[in-house]
Amino acid sequence: MGERTVKVPKLVAFDLDGTLWYPEMYMLDGGAPFRRDASGAVFDAAGERIKLLGYTLKVFAHITTHPDWSDTEIAYVSRTEYPEWAIPCLQQFPIPGHPRGLSLFDVSGHNEIYPGSKLAHFKAIHKRSGIGYEDMLFFDNERWNITEVSRLGVKSVYCPRGLTSAVWQEGLSMFKEGGAAAGDGKKQKQKKADSSVYG
Repeated sequence: MGERTVKVPKLVAFDLDGTLWYPEMYMLDGGAPFRRDASGAVFDAAGERIKLLGYTLKVFAHITTHPDWSDTEIAYVSRTEYPEWAIPCLQQFPIPGHPRGLSLFDVSGHNEIYPGSKLAHFKAIHKRSGIGYEDMLFFDNERWNITEVSRLGVKSVYCPRGLTSAVWQEGLSMFKEGGAAAGDGKKQKQKKADSSVYG
């Protein structure tokens, strides 16, 4: 396996509700089981559609197939009270162009999906993986999670509109430059297309 040509995190962690998808799990009336129709749209048991936000699928397609990211681990860190819904929901979203046809769930090495402080989530990941906090990159749509986790030294990016192209690029720049670990999602102008939803 060749050397990385760019500096990338050893681990990228994503919040779920409001960061990767909408509606949030607590908003759903039906919950699991989820289903994906012929068009690729995902619905809960009551027929409500769950949509991926912004650049989610493009980001995952890149970091799970590009050689520069071959050693990077993926984690989900969510305070949802419905982990029994979040996990099967992740399983319904295949990553486009993935050679093995893996889903969002399949590519994750760490699933810290339960209520409580995200400090506990990250400490569990750190202990299990041995990856230093300074080598982690985190995206979340809630400011207090960003503030809390950044104190550990994790490069943390605030994304109130979900995982858009702008905040993804901000996170990469923050990590590459070794800047302060508390992004505000405002350094780059949000393109109109980034607020759209997919899946």
